[in-house]
Amino acid sequence: MKNVLKIVFLGIIGFSLLVYLTAPKNVEKSTISNDENSVLTIDSIPRYFELIGKNPYTKFETLFQEGVEKYIVVLNHDALAVFKDLYKKTDKNIVLIANISNTPWIIKQIAVNGELEKMYKDSKIPLINDDNGFFVKTLKIDNNKQNQYFVFKLNTDGTIEKVTEGLVKQGALEKGLTNDELEKSLNEIVKIF
Repeated sequence: MKNVLKIVFLGIIGFSLLVYLTAPKNVEKSTISNDENSVLTIDSIPRYFELIGKNPYTKFETLFQEGVEKYIVVLNHDALAVFKDLYKKTDKNIVLIANISNTPWIIKQIAVNGELEKMYKDSKIPLINDDNGFFVKTLKIDNNKQNQYFVFKLNTDGTIEKVTEGLVKQGALEKGLTNDELEKSLNEIVKIF
């Protein structure tokens, strides 16, 4: 029995060490100043990011150009379940950002990335995987409430302004939504744009 406990204990230590040593290090810094009054611009947006879905290696210029108005929507946990069908309701120029920066690294690797691909496989709106939190830091979002979302507008002059923030049904990702609840939420969200 002692040997079994030793093996289990050493296995746990070994697995923890493996996760710690293989976790990616965040080396890129956000280009935005920490000054609360600083103006967000297109130059503040991180240059490197991972897109979920069909073409993960998209260039920055493909999604963000000065002179092109665009909405940037940061989605926390539950909001991901609601916004997956937004493409059916609007043809506005939108980029979605999945804020999964607080999810443990091993969970991101095992489950989250694959789940996001499945959820957004039919969506026409690009979804950026912000697993390292660069977009969240750049846009100065410090609220990780599970059912929260944040809408920003990239103006034609290259400035970025916060439009609004909102809530979706708590537990929408785990428990799901009825068709009526989803329809009602999407209709409210479309009014923002």
